[in-house]
This record gives sequence, structure tokens and C-alpha cells, in this order.
Amino acid sequence: MLTVLLVSFLLGIAQTPVAEGGNLSPKQLAEMLRRDTTLIVVDVRTPEEHKQGHLRNSRLIDFYNAEFHAKLQTLPMNKTIVLYCRSGRRSEEAMKFLTSIGYSRVYHLHGGILAWKKERLPVVGP
Repeated sequence: MLTVLLVSFLLGIAQTPVAEGGNLSPKQLAEMLRRDTTLIVVDVRTPEEHKQGHLRNSRLIDFYNAEFHAKLQTLPMNKTIVLYCRSGRRSEEAMKFLTSIGYSRVYHLHGGILAWKKERLPVVGP
């Protein structure tokens, strides 16, 4: 019985996404999305980029919009937030901003939607 519990515990740990420095791989994010429907996923690309394909149920907050930082601050601090962009640069900057003002459960998709698509994970749109 103890062996079964230990194996179950270890398998649970192995399936739990681990984000080093807030970075999530596409597979880690896909697993998080499968397990946690309360995640807030934010696309920080432009509206034009968003139309070219985005993650299901993601919110668009344009990195280049003058109100970008103010809009980020409207996100609830008590939720897990995952940011993504095209390649990961803008989402990493947004993650650093949010953590600098006190958000603690913030991640970004390392490699952006390009890495997501390379793994053949689903997108909405073209």
C-alpha cells in the first residue's frame, strides 16, 4: 500500500508543471490549461497578431498600447496569470512588470506562440 501511495505521489509531482523563473514550456502550459480552468491567459501581442491565431479564451492586452501597464494592473492578484506573445520577449517584460508590483503567480510562455505552434498545440484562428 505504501508503495502504491509513493508511486502515485511521485507521478503527481512529475505531471505538475514546474516553471523555472516564470517560464512555461508549451507542454507545461497545455497541461496547466487542462487542469486549471481558472487561469487567466493574456495575449500581449497587437490586435493584428491576435487575429492571426491565439490561445482559446485568452485576453488581448496590446503591449504597445499607451494604457498597457494600467490594463495589466486590472488583472486580479489572487489568480494565476499566464502571458504570451509572438516569441516570448514582450510577455517576459510584462511578467517582470507584474512581479515587480506584487503579483506572485505570474508566468509567461517561453518561446511565445511560435513555440506553441511548433508543438502543434491548438490555436483559435488561422
